[in-house]
Parts: sequence; C-alpha cells; structure tokens
Amino acid sequence: MNEPLLHAVERWPAEARPFAKRVLRRFRDADGSSHARSLSFASMFVLLSGFIGLLGLASAANLRSIRGVVQQLARTLSPGPSGRLLEEAARQGVGAGPMALIFGLIAALVAATLAMAQIERSANRLVGVDRDRPTTERYVTALILALSAGTLTVVGALILAAGPAISSGFRLEGGASTLWAILRWPIGIAILGLGLLMLFRAAPRVELGTPRQRLAGVVAAVVLWVIFTLLLALYLSMSSSSKTYGPLLSIIGLLLWTGLSSLALHLGLAVTAELADAPSPARGTVLVPEAEATLREPLAPAPDIREPRIPEPVVTDQTTTELQPQPARSDAYVTIPRE
Repeated sequence: MNEPLLHAVERWPAEARPFAKRVLRRFRDADGSSHARSLSFASMFVLLSGFIGLLGLASAANLRSIRGVVQQLARTLSPGPSGRLLEEAARQGVGAGPMALIFGLIAALVAATLAMAQIERSANRLVGVDRDRPTTERYVTALILALSAGTLTVVGALILAAGPAISSGFRLEGGASTLWAILRWPIGIAILGLGLLMLFRAAPRVELGTPRQRLAGVVAAVVLWVIFTLLLALYLSMSSSSKTYGPLLSIIGLLLWTGLSSLALHLGLAVTAELADAPSPARGTVLVPEAEATLREPLAPAPDIREPRIPEPVVTDQTTTELQPQPARSDAYVTIPRE
C-alpha cells in the first residue's frame, strides 16, 4: 500500500528552550501521559496472561526448571504474605496444564498486539504524525512487533528485574550463581536494548531519526527504566508499604512497575524525536497528508486596508474656510472588508 506523502505544516514559531525542557514539552503536548497509561494497562495484561501461559507451557512440556523460575518469580515479586495471590495463581496454572497454555499465551499475544498498536500511536504523536497506519496494516505490524521486538523487550526486562528468580528456578549454586548475577546485567541490557531499537525503528509511521539518534533514545529509556525499577524496589522493600497495601502489594507493585516502564519508553521516544528535530505541536508543526496540506495551512492575516475620511471644513480666525485634516482618532477610519 502506498503511503501518502507527509510534510510539515507550520503553525507557530518554536521557542528556544533547554533540551530537557523541550523533551518534556514534546511529551506533554503529544499527551504522553495518556498514552503511557494506556500502554501500562495493556502491559499489565501481557504480564499476567504470559505468567499463566508460561506455567501451562512448563507443565505441558514437563519443564521443571521453567516452572520453578515462574513460581520463584511469584515469590520474588511479592515476598511474604503479600505474595500469596501470585503463588495461588501459579499453583492453579500448574494444575490447568494445556488449558493454561492455550488461553494464557493467546491472551498474552492479543494483549501484546494491542500494546504494540498503542506504541505506534504514541510514537506517531511524539514525532508529529496525526494519523496512524490503516487499520489492517496497523494491527498486522503490531502483531509482528509483538512476536519480535515485544518478546525481546519482555525477556530483557525480566532478566534484569527477576535475575535472582531465574537463578533459584534453575538451581544455580556456587560459582554458576555468582557468574549469572554478574552476566545478567549486560545480557539483559543487550536484549532489552535490541528490542527497543526494533520498536523505535518500526513502530512510527515515518522513520524516526538516524540510527545514532534512535540509539540515544534507547539509552535514555533504559537508564530511566533502571532508575525507576531500583527506586520502586526500594519503596516496596520498606515494611511500611507491606502494611499499607497488605496482600495487594503484588498487584500494586506490578501496576507501578508497568506504569514507570511505559513512562521511560515514552520519554526515550521523545528524546529521539527531539534529537531528530521532528515536527511537533511544541515546535508549531505537525505532519499531515499532502492532500490535506492546503486545507491545514494557516491563512495569513488580512491586511488592515483603511480609507481615511474626507477632511472636514474648519473656520479660522480670518473667517476664511479651508480644509484641514483632523487629528487621528480611533474612529477616524472605516475598515473595508478583504475580498
């Protein structure tokens, strides 16, 4: 399908601001907070459905190591009494077997496709594109991204966030456990970065920046995600948080984690778009189809064409009549409408 030609339409002059402020304004003017919330909601379904689906896969294929990883992950996410909710879900998933495999993985795939479609919309708005791909093309692209970039992103994020659970699930001990504790960081960052690079390249409707600019945005997103994850882990490790949320701590933790992860991704996209000097409402431009460009171009203000009134006759002291122009007044002119 041929893409309509897109070009920038100027709306108002851009203001000179520091880079960080320009990134935040681009995020704000693209309604980034709403897009981040939508992606967070879809990501929550992906994690929970994938959690049950992996348990079903491990039970159906009798993969005890994977089953142990998922069960240990349930305990790691919410240790103590607050983890009983996920542990119960893990036990039911093991007992369900093939049914958990089928419904869990299908639900996760559907949720991941919707999440990728949301990322496309978010990326389009951040780069100044006010239209998404056609519906069929949009969701086919989202499905492909869910199976490729989405899988890499989730795997990389889980390696970083749940490394100890993987070590316990595979029963790594001694030197192997220490080696994994060291290597999981570069491995997880590499896999996560590769998935994000694929998203930054393929998700927007138009190409987003150069490879270096996309890499800078990915680095910003990963750094922000690591910072957010560490801060969230510190907050959830406090005893006061367990007393506040009780058995709901696991759900609250997942909601906060997916929300902060989505925020980091959107800020990384905004960094790349700003480095690429992409059109933006903050810069006074958007991208529209060429056929609509003439309709979207702002009209120049009508010139102020005015016709002075005929001077009034004035009687002087010499009793002679002469024409003298009157001082300028606010009502001294008549505005002629522009044709």
